[in-house]
Amino acid sequence: MAFLIRVLIYFASVLIYLVQSDFLSHAAAFSWNDFFNLWNKSDAQHYLDLAEKGYVNCTEVTEWSGREEHLFLVFFPLYPWFIRFFHFFVNSYAVAAFAVSIISFCVGCVFFYGAVKEEYGASIAEKSLTLLLLYPFSFFFGGIMTESLFFCLISAGFFYIRRHKWLIVGLIGLLASLCRIQGVILLGVGIVEFLISSQLIRMIQEGQFKGFLKYFFTEAVWLFLIPIGNLVYLGLNYQITGNAFQFTVYQKNHWYHTTTWFTNCVAEIMRYISGQVSDTTLLIWYPELILFVVAAALLLYSLRTQPLKYSAYLLVYTLINYSVTFLISGGRYMLNAIPLFFFTAALLNKHKLLYQLLCFASALLYGICFTAFLTGGAIY
Repeated sequence: MAFLIRVLIYFASVLIYLVQSDFLSHAAAFSWNDFFNLWNKSDAQHYLDLAEKGYVNCTEVTEWSGREEHLFLVFFPLYPWFIRFFHFFVNSYAVAAFAVSIISFCVGCVFFYGAVKEEYGASIAEKSLTLLLLYPFSFFFGGIMTESLFFCLISAGFFYIRRHKWLIVGLIGLLASLCRIQGVILLGVGIVEFLISSQLIRMIQEGQFKGFLKYFFTEAVWLFLIPIGNLVYLGLNYQITGNAFQFTVYQKNHWYHTTTWFTNCVAEIMRYISGQVSDTTLLIWYPELILFVVAAALLLYSLRTQPLKYSAYLLVYTLINYSVTFLISGGRYMLNAIPLFFFTAALLNKHKLLYQLLCFASALLYGICFTAFLTGGAIY
């Protein structure tokens, strides 16, 4: 089903292209390059270049330094490495990239559904997956970006955390933290679940320190594989530039992202909204503000009603995303704040009409955002 949905979205992208151009004259001449160009937006080309050339050979001369810089160190390596691997089987980096995204999306949907079903039951799992697929920015799952791969790893991480398979969680988390910096959050999620589900607290209270140490170092210790992915990424920065944190320099000087308090980020978004109305205001700043408010409201709702591990993930993930200046991709980033979807499904599970209205509104906004993305709108 996930694969068929992906095919339908690709078909819709072609249809939108043909409709907004001269349908009859372009339909017969439509080619693979036309399809690729529809999806080759935002950071897509950077990932393809990294897969083909490697980090060392991807440089640009910058105005702020006057010399060639390895600007694309800001992109974590797992996705381009996977593209490079798939390129052994297909003679195109673009096709390899689409393959990685499609397979990751399909596998991620299976793990997402499985994790939610085991925690909440089939009804909420179905609603959660529907809300995820109708999320206005979920078309990014089909793009040449990290969204699908990260979604797959986080969903698989949640699935195996639920089953207390700590070694598997550690290995999946290592890959997740090689994919995006937020992957390290699985360490906290795993520790929360481990402490709640295990007898560690009782062992400590009863003075069973030997039993505590044995249990910890044979089970929980595997969770500490997760930060290794981030360390590999820092090592990559150091190997190429001599500075393990060089990516922060590039983020600040080239992409205008600096770390700040989330309150400053929200205040900046509100300043943009108070200015002149434009497609950027409607497609970037309003959605980001609404998403922040929704995430905050669902967090308050979840404190007494939902498993702590998911609330912890949503809290930390949201704060990380909203702790930078000039946040222009917040809608895309929040795609992987996946507790948003099953918290919403749980909240609306007994309110059929509200759930249907939300699905309708989401589908409408999806169509608007998807069309804007394909036609050069301010969607990043």
